[in-house]
Amino acid sequence: MQAAFILSFLSNLVLALISLAVLPERVAIHFGFGGIPDGWASSLASTLMVIGTDAFLFIALYFSPRLVDRVPAKWFNLPNRDYWLVPERRQRAVRMISGYLWLFGTALFLFMFVIGLLTLRANLTDPVHLNETAFLSALVVFLAYTIYWTIALVRAFRIPKEDNLATKSVREARRR
Repeated sequence: MQAAFILSFLSNLVLALISLAVLPERVAIHFGFGGIPDGWASSLASTLMVIGTDAFLFIALYFSPRLVDRVPAKWFNLPNRDYWLVPERRQRAVRMISGYLWLFGTALFLFMFVIGLLTLRANLTDPVHLNETAFLSALVVFLAYTIYWTIALVRAFRIPKEDNLATKSVREARRR
């Protein structure tokens, strides 16, 4: 999954550079209802904004799991963190978090790639016009995936049944 994450990030960088090469000096960077442009910038400023945003997101998603090794567990909002962030399970938790962040990052960069293509195409039409149906379709797919991903993440960090049963037995024995 790490390779797909990196490849999707690099694809966005290539698209940004291609856009810089083929677009006019002034490009639409924001669109209102109906796909009508309502924000403009130079193609260089637009490209730098896209590359900067992509780089920031890549760094945040790629390196965040490494913080789990270095930061106290109390600073993390993770389902069942007291179970997952003990020393004997911490490395497994880091691998799981990395995998989930790379999955989400891949989906995010693919969504951004589609938006980049739609923006490129819009700026190459006369008059400039965004395909709002395609944009909204991509947005719905991305939001649906985000909901699915969130549920999968929460489920992945449940306490395994065998450990949950053992924990309950210990608690019951202490009460007696």
